[in-house]
Amino acid sequence: MEVTVAEGGTHRDLQAALKDAKCRRKTVGSPMPTKPRPPATNPFSTTEKLMQTFRMPRELVVFLKDEAAARGSDLTGHVIRHLDGVRTWFGLPAAATALLEADRKALGLGRYEYLLHLLFQRSLELRDKGPGFDAPNAGGPRRR
Repeated sequence: MEVTVAEGGTHRDLQAALKDAKCRRKTVGSPMPTKPRPPATNPFSTTEKLMQTFRMPRELVVFLKDEAAARGSDLTGHVIRHLDGVRTWFGLPAAATALLEADRKALGLGRYEYLLHLLFQRSLELRDKGPGFDAPNAGGPRRR
């Protein structure tokens, strides 16, 4: 590789010339110039899919397949949707997830245990107010 910088050039000129030379170099056996790769900011943010195998009770597999079929989804997509939902707080806005995370940590619960706690709290509310009390067509005064 040959890099030329005009006499009296600065360190920046040299860096720019070196960068330009790297971008124009040829890959062995390929006429296409290589492109510098941007640095990875998060090693887990990728579209790469990994294969993972789990052993599950038959009843769980049947349940998951039935749920997927009811949604018109394949089993893999269905399981990924659920697991990613747990991981990302089901796509709630950042303000809501920050509150939930703070509450979860204040209670000293893991994510699974916290979701169980939320469901139990909802069941108590349903016991007092009845199923569907907050449905859009439930009537009564609505909060905005």
